[in-house]
Amino acid sequence: MIDSWSRRGALRLAGRLGLATGLAAVAAPAACAGAAAPPVPGIPGDVPTPGGAPLRTGPVVDVRALGARGDGRADDAPAFRAALVAAGSSDGPRTVAVPAGQYRLVLGEPLAVPAGVTVAGEPGRSFLRPESGGGILVGLLVDAPGVTLDGLVVERLADVETVLVRLGRADGFRLSRSVLLGHTEALTTFAHGIQVGTVNDTSTDLAITDSAVATTTYGLYQANESRAVTQQTVVRGATFVRNANTDLEFNSPSGSFRNVLVEGCTFRDNDSPGFAVGIAYCADVVVRGCTIERYRMEAVHVEDFSTDVLVEGNTFTACGLREFAHVQIISGARRVTVRGNRHDATMNTTAIPVVGALAGGDALTAGGRPQDPPTEVVVEGNTMRCGPAVRAVAFDDVPAGAITGNRVDGPGVGTLEGAFALRRSGAIRVAGNVLNGSAT
Repeated sequence: MIDSWSRRGALRLAGRLGLATGLAAVAAPAACAGAAAPPVPGIPGDVPTPGGAPLRTGPVVDVRALGARGDGRADDAPAFRAALVAAGSSDGPRTVAVPAGQYRLVLGEPLAVPAGVTVAGEPGRSFLRPESGGGILVGLLVDAPGVTLDGLVVERLADVETVLVRLGRADGFRLSRSVLLGHTEALTTFAHGIQVGTVNDTSTDLAITDSAVATTTYGLYQANESRAVTQQTVVRGATFVRNANTDLEFNSPSGSFRNVLVEGCTFRDNDSPGFAVGIAYCADVVVRGCTIERYRMEAVHVEDFSTDVLVEGNTFTACGLREFAHVQIISGARRVTVRGNRHDATMNTTAIPVVGALAGGDALTAGGRPQDPPTEVVVEGNTMRCGPAVRAVAFDDVPAGAITGNRVDGPGVGTLEGAFALRRSGAIRVAGNVLNGSAT
């Protein structure tokens, strides 16, 4: 039985999360209290290092020409500010060049990147190491259209509450061939990677490509109080490793995300009460062709009246190791399809379903909405290898949906009842599934 996975468990998860059901992330508690060793500077060995030639667009302003040393000791923040001002004073695309080096940046306020400016390092070799001049540390601020950050390693080494990249109104923002490092494995305060929606407006066309986000707290998030609408967001070919909460948190109770594509990404080694992809208050989300491995909680979490969500063609291995599922759907989500994925739950020893859908709480969800089951949930064409305690699918109180064309193998899934738990659910079509090699 999977009763421990059901309503009480989902509500406990919501209460713990703070953000996945509405996080004021900049006020998050310490991610790794009690850490001992100081951080080891540089890109960890399990994080891919981007490569390639430096990007140059239009006229170039070199931070070295304006006094930056890049030796890891001198404060290079004044030279960076001067370069950004100079690049922002001309029309058309232009580039602030950051040659290979280690740039110590003592910041009383973030480095604001002007409209149309590309800040371009040498991929894997240009380290920006911001330090706080007081209060929460924000490294780079983008509140203008057409900004690109390419080839940078933005790394927190000081134990101070940090947001590495903060976005306001940021139409056309690009982050490429970059690495964001928070070192939450060694430091006690939070370090978020990318904060979006800091201006209560609509930002359109954001892209994160060929980059890595590692040892941050939340890799990407929009804070609870934000009323911003963030739309047409693409995360492609990115890697997320050992973050201390959710890697991609598409959730904002007072705002929304629309038209999100997460494609061809790798998510690994998250031993936290977070997810690879958290989806709440969203519309039109696709998670496709990703590899997700070793997650304590569910890898993909869909809740709070999100609509038209497709989880397709991904590979899940050893997710939901502590509790819940590989993919969990709760709290009024509608038209969610889980299709053509490969699930390996043979290492799971806790009683979970691979895909679970339920109302999400005994009273109110942590996002503040009344209890409401998801509906129109479709689980089709997946391959599921289950451990002894694992069921393939569990629906609680789901009024409509389908479980079709799945191939399920494992010691406890030889019958429909063993593979699929349908509790108080309505019109659920179950057909064409293959259980331990036998068609049903």
